[in-house]
Parts: sequence; C-alpha cells; structure tokens
Amino acid sequence: MGESSYAEVIVHDEKDVQKKQLGISMTLITILLLVYGSMFQALILTVGIIMVPVTVIMIKNHYREYEYLLVSEDLEISVVKNKSRRKKLRSYSLSELQCMAPIRSHRLDAYHSNPQLKVFDFSSGNEEHDIYGMVFASQGVLQELKVEPTQAMLEEVRLRHASALHFD
Repeated sequence: MGESSYAEVIVHDEKDVQKKQLGISMTLITILLLVYGSMFQALILTVGIIMVPVTVIMIKNHYREYEYLLVSEDLEISVVKNKSRRKKLRSYSLSELQCMAPIRSHRLDAYHSNPQLKVFDFSSGNEEHDIYGMVFASQGVLQELKVEPTQAMLEEVRLRHASALHFD
C-alpha cells in the first residue's frame, strides 16, 4: 500500500436557495430605495446608498462549491466561494473511517442514533444525486460527512478500506 492515489471532486452547493432569494430581494429593495429617494426624499436615498455595499456583499458570497481531495490516506474538504476564494474546512485520515454508505443506508442507522454524532453537509443537497455518509472517529468524536463522491473516489476508498465501504 505504499503507492500514492488521487481523487478530486467538485460539487456545486444547491442547498442555499433562501440566501439566493434574499440577495435578489435585497437588490430590488436597494434599487427601489435609490430611485424613490433620488426623486422624492433624501433620507430614503441615504438608506439606499447604505444598502448598496450590504447588497453587494450578499450577492458576492452566494455561489459556493465543495471540493474533496483524496490523496493516499488523507481526505481534505474545502469550500470555494464565487470560484475565487478557497478555504480549507476539514481534513481526515482514512484510517479513522468507520463507515461509508449511501445516506439512506441502514448501515448508518447505528451512528445516527448516537447523540454525540456531529453531521456536516458538504453535498449539493440535491436528492437525485448519490449522497454518501462518511463516519469518522476523529480524536474521540464521531463525525458524519455528507459527500457526493465520484466513482474514482469510491474506488480509491474501496482499495484502501473495503470493509468500511458499503453500497447498499
């Protein structure tokens, strides 16, 4: 097992529909405040001007992707915002992997009944995609990651930890 392996997955986050709708709403409100304030009242114009940077920040941070990078025994999960800013979120060693199965699998039920389990969702949130749960026992804490692995990533996990990977 001294050989190196590599798998990379990029998943667009589709869960945050409310944040996108809020950005659109704030844009419309800001435009209305600016137009109405410029025609009728300076106070409303001032509020509209203050809303411009707030709206820009809301719109700027709405596009998000998750990146899974599996190199040999290490899994690194990062978030990429607006296709420009990358931030490392979590790192795990596959030696700490307890179970990996489709999210609806009964193999994960025993872990879900544990009140100490922390769940992190790094999937697109689209129910039609193949979402897997990866349970890690990292530093005495059980953590479940919801991910959308590719076949290459599943194959790499199967080669190294076949007993932890389940397809049912």
